[in-house]
Amino acid sequence: MASPWGSLVPVVVILLLWQLGSTIGVIDRIFFPAPLDSFAALVDLIVDGELLPNLWITVQRVLSGFALGVIPAVIVGLAMGLLPWARVVIDPIISILYPIPAVALLPLLLVIFGTGSTPIIVLAGIISFFPTAVNSMAGVLQNDVRLTQMGRNMGASQRQLLWKVILPGALPSIFAGVRLSAGLALLGVIAGEFLAGSDGIGSLTWQYWQVYQITNMYATLAVITAMGFTLTTVTLRIQRRYFNWTEGTS
Repeated sequence: MASPWGSLVPVVVILLLWQLGSTIGVIDRIFFPAPLDSFAALVDLIVDGELLPNLWITVQRVLSGFALGVIPAVIVGLAMGLLPWARVVIDPIISILYPIPAVALLPLLLVIFGTGSTPIIVLAGIISFFPTAVNSMAGVLQNDVRLTQMGRNMGASQRQLLWKVILPGALPSIFAGVRLSAGLALLGVIAGEFLAGSDGIGSLTWQYWQVYQITNMYATLAVITAMGFTLTTVTLRIQRRYFNWTEGTS
């Protein structure tokens, strides 16, 4: 359970119970197809060439939206933490915009950017912006003031304090926001593809629901789930590989 694959154990157990329930008739296979049936449908979608092109489109959108949201979010969050006037100006704006369901902005984005990938990417960027910005600000504000004072007493410049004291101290909180934003970027893309996309995994899932191909729908949902797991796992591995001290490890 302590291995990297340990987190898959509960998933495997649930799938086995699901398969058993479908086999003995406890679970209705019409609405909840057995995992092996969904896996067979997934293989057919890959062989037919229908899945992988749409998967690649969704991956590109997720990565683009993630970068669009997270990169400026880190900059804005650090500025809010370091500069009181920036916090006074920006924090109320974030407090107003953050509670608004981002999906509700999709019609406005469609009016501004038209159809295609652009409004979906922008939607993912908006959704992924706020957690990283708020966590970056919190990470700076939670820094130990005594370390900054000690650095100043030893003659450190403001730039040295930023790179050697403030930013390293804020990294745990920043990476927590980045991990949240990774999952939210996928959420934004899938929601955008559901409502306004003509391609991508989200659009494919919606099409299968409309024509009541339930097994294919579950197969694409499994792909979406795997994408979310991969995104959060990759960000966690990057944190442990390059910033393992943020978790108290050596």
